Amino acid sequence: MALVLYKDSMKNRTSKFIRFLASLKVAIVLLLLIGGYIVIGTVLPQHSAQTWYLERYPAMGKLILGLSLDTAYSSPVFIILLVLFSINLALCTILSLKGQVRQVKPTFFPRFKEEEYGFEGVDADKVRSYLKKHRYRVTEEDGVIRAAKHRYGVLGAAITHLGIIILFLGGAIGTMSSSEEMITLLPGNQHRFEKQGFTLTLDDFHMTFEPNGAVKQYYSDVTVVDDDGTTLSETMWVNKPFHHNGLGFYQANYGWTSHLQISDSESGEVVAEGLIRSGKTYFHQPNHLTIYLYGYYPELGIGHDQQPVKLSDREIDPYYAVVLYEFGQPVGSYILAPNQHISYENLSITFTHSIAYTGLLVRSDLSYPIVLVSFITIILGLFVSFYLYPRFVTYKDGRIITSSRRNEWIFHRTITTALAKKDNTYVSND
Repeated sequence: MALVLYKDSMKNRTSKFIRFLASLKVAIVLLLLIGGYIVIGTVLPQHSAQTWYLERYPAMGKLILGLSLDTAYSSPVFIILLVLFSINLALCTILSLKGQVRQVKPTFFPRFKEEEYGFEGVDADKVRSYLKKHRYRVTEEDGVIRAAKHRYGVLGAAITHLGIIILFLGGAIGTMSSSEEMITLLPGNQHRFEKQGFTLTLDDFHMTFEPNGAVKQYYSDVTVVDDDGTTLSETMWVNKPFHHNGLGFYQANYGWTSHLQISDSESGEVVAEGLIRSGKTYFHQPNHLTIYLYGYYPELGIGHDQQPVKLSDREIDPYYAVVLYEFGQPVGSYILAPNQHISYENLSITFTHSIAYTGLLVRSDLSYPIVLVSFITIILGLFVSFYLYPRFVTYKDGRIITSSRRNEWIFHRTITTALAKKDNTYVSND
């Protein structure tokens, strides 16, 4: 007896827990949280370098990185929210499906509200003619005419829920199964995608700024050329990706690369030149000299510790911080303007200019067919719900009563108006 009571208790608890998971309250909370992540992913630039978030958001940078808000749509929290919402919808659909299937059966008719949707004085033959003309399924028994139309429309909500579940699960599967790589391009650079059969060229890269100097947006103008010669040009920016041949290109980050030139002091002949990024070094073998570009500062400022700081990425007052090493030992540090020379032994060292580069996140997403199926399913469910909703009519002793799942008053008015006409004269309702 105790075992039976224990089983009943566990069954009741399980049932309550399942109904809680399927409840509207849980759905609303999950939707608010998902919506919050979507807003963050839209407002906050995604997939940028960690240093960028720490510089741009000094107070919130560590929190952004800690919660993976820099990759909001692929963060573990977002995926968990999608899975929980999918479970909520699935349970809600399953719990309501039994009643919906019962309503699809030909024997089902709702309880009619006679006092509200009744209409007197209608001829039976006229009712039969109207129902036949509008393709109702009609049954007659003991002088009572019953008719129904679009019974399967009651499943519209379940179809819509199924589409949403497929969408969320497809997104989660795509996030977990997709492959990513980062490519860095300067204007004019190309990148070949052999497997997909096309070449991508960065035509231009530029930034816009807020009044305080913060980067407002950055743009990449790209051109892709397929192996068959087809050409397509597109402009990308943060949260406006570009898709081609199964690959998605996302504007992820940016930076600066500087042009280094080493010349012979006497002849002026250029002996070496190339591009170097901040924090990188160039080793000049003949003099055993290492040139370390400590940083490029498009708008230079001096901090409280007397160290150079970057005020913004606007090229207003650009300078280079450079340290020279010989045989691994520091021999000098300098703050240089563009084209200003460092004289060292028989060399003249110059940074002539800097070029902004773009970092593109390239992603292969296998979930596209799943997402496409989900959108088709959702559209089908909405169409069924709003246009093919169930309609019911019953007639007995000259009185007709109507019922529908939506637009009930309009449905009643449409039928009674049509049936009230006699010799083109309108007969008013009771």
